[in-house]
Amino acid sequence: MDNHAHGLSARGIGKQIGATAVEVNCLLKNQGFLYGEPGAYGLTPKGKEFGVQQVHDNGYGGFTHRFWETTHFAPNITEVLDSAPERLAEVREDILVRKEALSAARKVAQAQAEAHFQAFQKSKEAAMVEHEIDPQKVWLVIAGIVVIVGASYGAYKGVQWYRRKKAAQTDPDMGM
Repeated sequence: MDNHAHGLSARGIGKQIGATAVEVNCLLKNQGFLYGEPGAYGLTPKGKEFGVQQVHDNGYGGFTHRFWETTHFAPNITEVLDSAPERLAEVREDILVRKEALSAARKVAQAQAEAHFQAFQKSKEAAMVEHEIDPQKVWLVIAGIVVIVGASYGAYKGVQWYRRKKAAQTDPDMGM
């Protein structure tokens, strides 16, 4: 296809056949026009006969740079695309099954994340309790320090007193 500007997007095809863009992309993939997954489709050789992909960007560089691809098909794609009601019903069922599977997987992942978080919280709380300061123990330590300091000071003063007394005994003039 040469002129992509006038081509049809999946939404445009969907308007013509009574389907959503998601359903059209599934039809195109199932019938060999596209490969890939939602949000990351590419054209197969068969798809290149009817469509083109164009890369766009926002013109910025660095972390603000964004790019995206658009795919447009020739208007005659609707003539070769099997969009019979049965095909649309199959695609709709496939989409529903995929959505339900994704939802179930998301719920399982969420439950696992919640379980991991709860386990983490419990271990964190246990660690905090283990390291929690007991006020009674703090007062006991303070009392012990006061006793040790008091005893040390008393011993220091006692030693000084003893030295003075001993010195006074050897030198009667110092005793006054």
